[in-house]
Amino acid sequence: MIKVVVVDGFSSGKFLAKKLQADGCVLLHVASSSHLDDYYYIGFDLSIYKAVITNENFSSTVSEVKKFKPHVIIAGAESGVFLADELNDAFGLSYCNDFSKTTARRNKYEMIEHLSAAGLPVARQAVVDAWDSARVWIEAHDKFPVVLKPLESAGADGVYICNDLIEAEAAFAKIYGVKNRLNIDNISVLVQEYLVGTEYVVNMVSLGGKQLVTEVVRYKKRLLGTGSIIYDIDEMMPSSSEVYKSLVDYTRQVVMCLGIKNGPSHAEVMLTADGPKLVEVAARTDGILRDTVCAQTTRLGQINAAAMSITDPAAFERLVATDTHYELFQNSYNVCLINSSKGVFSKELFLMQLARLESFFEAVFYAQDGQEIAITKDVFSQPGTVYLVHADLSVIESDYKAIRRMESEAIYLM
Repeated sequence: MIKVVVVDGFSSGKFLAKKLQADGCVLLHVASSSHLDDYYYIGFDLSIYKAVITNENFSSTVSEVKKFKPHVIIAGAESGVFLADELNDAFGLSYCNDFSKTTARRNKYEMIEHLSAAGLPVARQAVVDAWDSARVWIEAHDKFPVVLKPLESAGADGVYICNDLIEAEAAFAKIYGVKNRLNIDNISVLVQEYLVGTEYVVNMVSLGGKQLVTEVVRYKKRLLGTGSIIYDIDEMMPSSSEVYKSLVDYTRQVVMCLGIKNGPSHAEVMLTADGPKLVEVAARTDGILRDTVCAQTTRLGQINAAAMSITDPAAFERLVATDTHYELFQNSYNVCLINSSKGVFSKELFLMQLARLESFFEAVFYAQDGQEIAITKDVFSQPGTVYLVHADLSVIESDYKAIRRMESEAIYLM
């Protein structure tokens, strides 16, 4: 019987936890803080855990976890990555990542600096704690747009694309000194070169320093008038795609450089005219993934592969040893809902219309019926995700356009 500690089993981590429990693991949940955003608890099922504890101070948490006698400790969401690393270091477990690089896996400045020192192509950058310092770097860089973001955040929280100094100064003021959605104070601001190209996701699962590629996804994002970014579409790419090899080869180097030796990794990579360059990487599962969708597309997926690396490592190693790439049996879009006006959420009519779409597979809502919702300004204010799956990509594209037309008519607002 494998005992697994899940730190912040939220986002797609809740599906990984459910898979582990279904595979016979006994689970302990550790919340990294008592001040986590309510967003993370949407859909959280505590019934799958033998016990649930909250980290108030590290020594007490270690004492509680010690009683559980864990075999494996994993992070379910970005907010739990650092505590999972700390606990793995305290218990000396083998299914872990290089603790000496734990801050580089969270701090976006250190992340890029590690890659640069290893000779990997990256964006130019600076970390600043005053607007004057940011302005000096931007003027020396002498090229717009530029990107401003927190050192540690998730889901495009606090990320701004700025076209001039006025926008950059406004973005700095919105980031610096503010507590972000991971409950971390932004005591510094990262200023980066804007990477021109197409953004992709490369999801992997590692075991003993060897990686299995589970998804390569093409992003489509939307830039708001405020300079902030929201997600639009995630499109699953076939492994036969001409961009696949260069993205995967680069990302393998990234995860090895940052000491990700065991467990899932979620890398966002910009494919520029000069080749791939990292936006950021996280040592956890891709937050938008659903194992039910993966069963229709590649018939494995990162969630199931991560569970396999824990519950059946021999089978995982055999899969890696074959050096084969996933096959895309059906195409898919993950359509992130974008609400354009304030109102009261109601899903009934929307679901009726979605059910008529040929490629509709599933809808996940982050708002409850009767709940007041605001205009979408970031990932945390997107009211849900619609998953489209079909063999014919043109059918999916047509259904995607239909969803956006429904939204323009405020279909899920009362």
